[in-house]
Amino acid sequence: MAESAQQDESSPRSRTAKDLALALWFPAFFVLGFMLFYLLPFHAPSPHEIPVGVVGQQAATTVGGELERAVPGGFDVSPVAAAGDIQELIFERDVVAGYDPGAHTLYIAKADGMQLSQVLQGIFGPLAAGSGAPLQVIDLAPTAPGDGFGTALFYIAMAWNISGYIAVMMMMQAATLSRRTKLGALVGFGAGAAVVCWLFGTAIDAIPFHPEVLLVGFLLSQAVAWTTFGLAPFVKRALPGVAMGMFVLLSIPSSGGAIPKEMVPAFFQVLHHVMPLGQAIDAARGILYFDYSAITGPILGLLAWWAFGALLVALGAWKQRRAEAADPGDDPVVEEDRLEHRIAEALADEAAVGGAHAGSLTDARLLAHPVPTLIGRVAGDAGHPVPRARVTVVDGAGVQVDVAAGSEDGRFAVRGRGDEWVTVLVSAPGYEPLSERLRLHGPVSHRSFRLALPGHAATPYRAAPAPAAATP
Repeated sequence: MAESAQQDESSPRSRTAKDLALALWFPAFFVLGFMLFYLLPFHAPSPHEIPVGVVGQQAATTVGGELERAVPGGFDVSPVAAAGDIQELIFERDVVAGYDPGAHTLYIAKADGMQLSQVLQGIFGPLAAGSGAPLQVIDLAPTAPGDGFGTALFYIAMAWNISGYIAVMMMMQAATLSRRTKLGALVGFGAGAAVVCWLFGTAIDAIPFHPEVLLVGFLLSQAVAWTTFGLAPFVKRALPGVAMGMFVLLSIPSSGGAIPKEMVPAFFQVLHHVMPLGQAIDAARGILYFDYSAITGPILGLLAWWAFGALLVALGAWKQRRAEAADPGDDPVVEEDRLEHRIAEALADEAAVGGAHAGSLTDARLLAHPVPTLIGRVAGDAGHPVPRARVTVVDGAGVQVDVAAGSEDGRFAVRGRGDEWVTVLVSAPGYEPLSERLRLHGPVSHRSFRLALPGHAATPYRAAPAPAAATP
């Protein structure tokens, strides 16, 4: 007896611990991720194999030795035949700076980041002073007048990047929308976000007026959005952590936007050429500041990410069709069990990504109110589903209890009143409205409805016996 009581007592504690773990794993992941992927690489940025061209073979050897003594492993020096070749090398992204010892001149590109420019001047200034002359600095790619710190492009690209991820997280809550509708919305939203950010950036002179960069913003948003959307059926409740890890924790430190990629550890320098945010910043810089040089590779990389996301979406659709084909949906009992399982699973998934909204099949109110719930499907005369049917529940006093729009495949979920008679009103464009009086029993009741075309009588909908309803 005591043992049974102990088990009963520990069960709520176990459930509480499990619920807390499910609720707090994502913020814990967020905290740890910022420490590992932001604090560690950013707390003390320093040069890491910065490619620099030096005029003259002998001068390159000498300068390379001095730089190695001053900053071990900080620079990768290569000889340049003449000072006139430096601009071409910088614009082709082969080097980030060039130095002409004979003229005591350092060639930089502020568009690569003010912090990198300052570090280069701080390193090469003493070298020129040691030769008895002040350092001359020539900026071959100055930033736009409104971009004093050289980071405006980074913040614009971040908006393109993160908005794609957030759009999917919010779209996951709209369970009544079809996959095709959601993907179309992501495309339209990405195009709109690209235009809005570009207009805002050019209006305040934060970036030069180059409409071609809109393509980069659109491709970045689609690369992130389609990949995130495509991952959902495979990672399920872990989606926020997986997507955040890929497109925020790994992408932003390696992007070369906030901190130049040449000043972060080698791991992030490698990721720069792989993650879509780094590819987008390289492509946008090439368009805005470097005469469209070296943009083919980054743009192809963004297209590859989008194609990868499309492949994931296709695999997810195939996986769903295969599961539905293997499920004997013609059995009403099995069909209703499957419906109840899908509702419960969708509720849990929505809780993991931030709740629901009023138009969602799995309404957040179902979580907050432990009242009997009516779920089912609305079909037409021929048995085909009626999309987005409106289902309204009214109590005996004529007060509206709940109203919801069904999904694209005819499914719906509404609240009722326990052990009370309610009237359910079902309507959809092009069909005769239907009214039925029901009494709900149990935590989840099932009832399906069949709507008739104007001038036709509705045929009964065959359903398994359920405690859902009977008409008085």
